[in-house]
Amino acid sequence: MDTDLDNARKDALAFLTRNKIGVLGTSSSEGNVHASMVYYTADADFNIYIITLMNSRKFKAIQEHPQVAFTVSVPDVPQTLQIEGVAMDISLDEGAAKKKDELFAVLDSNNWFYAPITKLDPTESVVVWIKPTWIRWADYAFEESGNKHIFKEIPLP
Repeated sequence: MDTDLDNARKDALAFLTRNKIGVLGTSSSEGNVHASMVYYTADADFNIYIITLMNSRKFKAIQEHPQVAFTVSVPDVPQTLQIEGVAMDISLDEGAAKKKDELFAVLDSNNWFYAPITKLDPTESVVVWIKPTWIRWADYAFEESGNKHIFKEIPLP
Protein backbone atom coordinates (compact mmCIF):
# COMPACT_ATOMS: atom_id res chain seq x y z
CA MET A 1 0.00 0.00 0.00
CA ASP A 2 1.40 3.42 -0.85
CA THR A 3 2.29 5.75 2.01
CA ASP A 4 -0.47 8.27 1.29
CA LEU A 5 -3.13 5.56 1.26
CA ASP A 6 -1.63 3.86 4.31
CA ASN A 7 -1.75 7.16 6.22
CA ALA A 8 -5.34 7.72 5.09
CA ARG A 9 -6.28 4.25 6.34
CA LYS A 10 -4.67 4.93 9.72
CA ASP A 11 -6.39 8.31 10.00
CA ALA A 12 -9.75 6.83 9.01
CA LEU A 13 -9.44 4.00 11.51
CA ALA A 14 -8.40 6.39 14.30
CA PHE A 15 -11.41 8.58 13.46
CA LEU A 16 -13.75 5.58 13.48
CA THR A 17 -12.53 4.21 16.81
CA ARG A 18 -12.35 7.64 18.48
CA ASN A 19 -16.01 8.37 17.75
CA LYS A 20 -18.99 6.36 18.96
CA ILE A 21 -22.03 7.78 17.12
CA GLY A 22 -22.91 7.25 13.47
CA VAL A 23 -25.86 7.22 11.12
CA LEU A 24 -27.09 3.88 9.82
CA GLY A 25 -28.99 3.86 6.54
CA THR A 26 -31.23 0.90 5.75
CA SER A 27 -33.89 0.11 3.19
CA SER A 28 -36.88 -2.17 3.47
CA SER A 29 -37.82 -4.88 0.99
CA GLU A 30 -40.25 -2.33 -0.53
CA GLY A 31 -37.40 0.13 -1.05
CA ASN A 32 -38.36 2.53 1.75
CA VAL A 33 -35.24 4.12 3.19
CA HIS A 34 -34.61 4.88 6.84
CA ALA A 35 -31.73 6.50 8.70
CA SER A 36 -31.02 6.18 12.42
CA MET A 37 -28.44 7.66 14.71
CA VAL A 38 -26.77 4.76 16.52
CA TYR A 39 -24.02 4.19 19.04
CA TYR A 40 -21.37 1.76 17.83
CA THR A 41 -18.07 0.07 18.45
CA ALA A 42 -15.58 -0.81 15.74
CA ASP A 43 -12.52 -2.99 15.26
CA ALA A 44 -9.24 -2.68 13.34
CA ASP A 45 -10.86 -4.07 10.18
CA PHE A 46 -13.55 -1.35 10.08
CA ASN A 47 -16.24 -3.78 11.22
CA ILE A 48 -19.06 -1.92 12.96
CA TYR A 49 -21.15 -3.32 15.82
CA ILE A 50 -24.43 -1.84 17.01
CA ILE A 51 -27.17 -2.91 19.37
CA THR A 52 -30.83 -2.43 18.58
CA LEU A 53 -34.21 -3.78 19.54
CA MET A 54 -35.69 -6.78 17.76
CA ASN A 55 -38.85 -4.81 17.00
CA SER A 56 -37.09 -1.71 15.59
CA ARG A 57 -37.53 -0.52 12.01
CA LYS A 58 -33.79 -0.75 11.43
CA PHE A 59 -33.62 -4.40 12.48
CA LYS A 60 -36.65 -5.32 10.37
CA ALA A 61 -35.04 -3.59 7.38
CA ILE A 62 -31.71 -5.36 7.98
CA GLN A 63 -33.50 -8.70 8.00
CA GLU A 64 -35.29 -7.85 4.74
CA HIS A 65 -32.39 -6.12 2.97
CA PRO A 66 -28.99 -6.52 4.68
CA GLN A 67 -27.11 -4.00 2.51
CA VAL A 68 -26.60 -0.86 4.59
CA ALA A 69 -24.75 2.44 4.63
CA PHE A 70 -23.03 3.87 7.68
CA THR A 71 -21.59 7.37 8.12
CA VAL A 72 -19.58 8.96 10.91
CA SER A 73 -18.89 12.68 11.04
CA VAL A 74 -18.28 15.31 13.68
CA PRO A 75 -19.35 18.95 13.69
CA ASP A 76 -16.05 20.52 14.73
CA VAL A 77 -13.65 18.98 12.18
CA PRO A 78 -14.60 18.59 8.51
CA GLN A 79 -14.01 14.85 8.25
CA THR A 80 -16.35 11.99 7.43
CA LEU A 81 -16.13 8.25 7.04
CA GLN A 82 -18.60 6.48 4.78
CA ILE A 83 -19.02 2.73 4.84
CA GLU A 84 -21.25 0.46 2.82
CA GLY A 85 -21.62 -3.10 3.95
CA VAL A 86 -23.69 -6.10 4.85
CA ALA A 87 -25.41 -6.22 8.23
CA MET A 88 -26.25 -9.37 10.11
CA ASP A 89 -27.56 -10.40 13.50
CA ILE A 90 -24.74 -12.02 15.49
CA SER A 91 -26.61 -12.25 18.78
CA LEU A 92 -26.19 -16.01 18.96
CA ASP A 93 -22.51 -16.03 17.97
CA GLU A 94 -19.79 -16.87 20.48
CA GLY A 95 -18.43 -13.31 20.82
CA ALA A 96 -21.81 -11.55 20.93
CA ALA A 97 -21.93 -11.23 24.74
CA LYS A 98 -18.57 -9.42 24.73
CA LYS A 99 -19.76 -7.07 21.96
CA LYS A 100 -22.98 -6.41 23.88
CA ASP A 101 -20.94 -5.50 26.97
CA GLU A 102 -18.77 -3.13 24.87
CA LEU A 103 -21.85 -1.52 23.37
CA PHE A 104 -23.55 -1.04 26.73
CA ALA A 105 -20.32 0.55 28.04
CA VAL A 106 -20.57 3.09 25.20
CA LEU A 107 -24.26 3.63 25.89
CA ASP A 108 -23.61 4.14 29.61
CA SER A 109 -20.66 6.52 29.10
CA ASN A 110 -22.76 9.71 29.26
CA ASN A 111 -22.96 10.96 32.86
CA TRP A 112 -26.11 13.03 32.22
CA PHE A 113 -28.33 11.08 29.87
CA TYR A 114 -28.86 7.45 29.06
CA ALA A 115 -29.76 5.90 25.75
CA PRO A 116 -33.34 4.59 25.89
CA ILE A 117 -32.23 1.05 25.03
CA THR A 118 -30.33 0.86 28.34
CA LYS A 119 -33.66 1.11 30.18
CA LEU A 120 -35.34 -1.68 28.23
CA ASP A 121 -35.26 -5.45 28.58
CA PRO A 122 -31.85 -6.62 27.23
CA THR A 123 -33.43 -9.88 26.05
CA GLU A 124 -35.29 -7.82 23.44
CA SER A 125 -32.05 -6.51 21.92
CA VAL A 126 -29.80 -7.85 19.19
CA VAL A 127 -26.18 -7.27 18.28
CA VAL A 128 -25.69 -6.37 14.63
CA TRP A 129 -22.38 -6.66 12.78
CA ILE A 130 -21.78 -4.52 9.71
CA LYS A 131 -19.10 -6.05 7.52
CA PRO A 132 -17.74 -3.37 5.19
CA THR A 133 -17.78 -3.83 1.43
CA TRP A 134 -16.69 -0.27 0.58
CA ILE A 135 -15.02 2.45 2.67
CA ARG A 136 -14.35 6.09 1.84
CA TRP A 137 -12.52 8.56 4.07
CA ALA A 138 -13.03 12.26 3.40
CA ASP A 139 -10.71 14.65 5.18
CA TYR A 140 -11.45 18.28 4.37
CA ALA A 141 -9.48 19.58 7.34
CA PHE A 142 -6.16 20.38 5.67
CA GLU A 143 -6.84 20.74 1.93
CA GLU A 144 -6.62 24.39 0.96
CA SER A 145 -8.47 24.06 -2.35
CA GLY A 146 -9.87 21.43 -4.67
CA ASN A 147 -10.58 17.87 -3.66
CA LYS A 148 -7.61 15.92 -5.06
CA HIS A 149 -6.47 14.73 -1.64
CA ILE A 150 -9.79 14.76 0.16
CA PHE A 151 -11.46 11.50 -0.86
CA LYS A 152 -9.65 8.24 -0.28
CA GLU A 153 -11.17 4.85 -0.90
CA ILE A 154 -9.77 2.61 1.81
CA PRO A 155 -8.93 -0.93 0.64
CA LEU A 156 -10.78 -3.62 2.51
CA PRO A 157 -8.75 -5.74 4.91
